[in-house]
Amino acid sequence: MLSSSSFYLCWTAIQDRTSTEKTRSKTNVTIIEEAFNMTFMEAYKRFWKKAFVMKGRARRKEYWAPVLFNVLIAFAIAIVFSFVDSAMGYKSDVFTADPAAVPDLMKPSDIASYIWSLIILIPSFTVLARRLQDININGWWALVSHLGGTIIALGIIIALVFSLASGDFGTLGMILILGLLALALIWIIFFVFTVLDGNPRPNKYGDDPKRDERYYYHDTY
Repeated sequence: MLSSSSFYLCWTAIQDRTSTEKTRSKTNVTIIEEAFNMTFMEAYKRFWKKAFVMKGRARRKEYWAPVLFNVLIAFAIAIVFSFVDSAMGYKSDVFTADPAAVPDLMKPSDIASYIWSLIILIPSFTVLARRLQDININGWWALVSHLGGTIIALGIIIALVFSLASGDFGTLGMILILGLLALALIWIIFFVFTVLDGNPRPNKYGDDPKRDERYYYHDTY
């Protein structure tokens, strides 16, 4: 027969093990909930934390939440600095009475917009790269989206210079139309890429960022 002390030790060990399993279970549930209950603010924080990280994958929320926040911040900057423009005596180029007026690109609102665009340039590139890698596309293709507009704009400027030199503006119009169509095509393609669901299995770029969410719903339902 077991002595009272031996029985007490066995009972204590069982209680400790049960408590440990409950704690571990709660921890696992917490980890799973944090994985698939990512809020928009958490996604935006990750946008900055991984500003220089191309490695890995990003789910749709991790890409689109920063896009939303960055657009809202850009609008806020434009609104706030429009009052600064007015206070400093700058007039709106949109409502100017002179159709030949050249827009002033050095207004405080323009400078603030340029600075904000530069600040988010690299993080926007890396999060797009990770989003592409989530659907098993090499992240460096994000350069097409980021540099495509710049290259097309440079092409239009070069065409304008040659058109002014030769006087052939028909060619310029054709190049402008083709450039805008190419730019629209690039945007449409990358928009489709960014709304596609990621590969549900690990790929060469890393694990599925929605792994815990998929497993949770599969096991529960």
